[in-house]
Amino acid sequence: MQNKKLVYWIDLTGPAALDEIVRLTIIDTNNKVLFNHTFSTKLVDYWDSDINGIIPEDTYKERPFDNYKKEIQSIFNLAHCLITFYSSTFFLSKQGISLSNKEIIDVADDFRVLGDEEDTIDNLCDYYGYTSLPKNIYDRTGIDNARAINYCHKEMEKYRKAQQD
Repeated sequence: MQNKKLVYWIDLTGPAALDEIVRLTIIDTNNKVLFNHTFSTKLVDYWDSDINGIIPEDTYKERPFDNYKKEIQSIFNLAHCLITFYSSTFFLSKQGISLSNKEIIDVADDFRVLGDEEDTIDNLCDYYGYTSLPKNIYDRTGIDNARAINYCHKEMEKYRKAQQD
């Protein structure tokens, strides 16, 4: 296993009981895209697109998550640490992805103020001055979201280090 940190963004369909992964993006901390796909679903054929900006009809011709499982696992195997926002490791595990022995840094945990709908990636970006995240959810890609997480995590680490010094 390499001593590497990776950043990932995951989009789910909802509702919680039936959640399926419809998009997964993995980048390294230099913003190099390692994986970026949208998937078809097995059980859920409709969801509120206002949550993730992905229209169900856009997933119908995509391949299912299972088709990418080996590739995804091999990428995650490169890392000792995974950085994300509102960590959804449960859904990756449910799909057969092993994240054992991985440190998971959930940027939302450090950012959470009220633990409510105000703790969004948009507010995180506003707080840390990240201006490259499109405001319209339908204009966002998984890459946009992953890069926003990466930037904000680096800013958090700068603040954390400054407080320790």
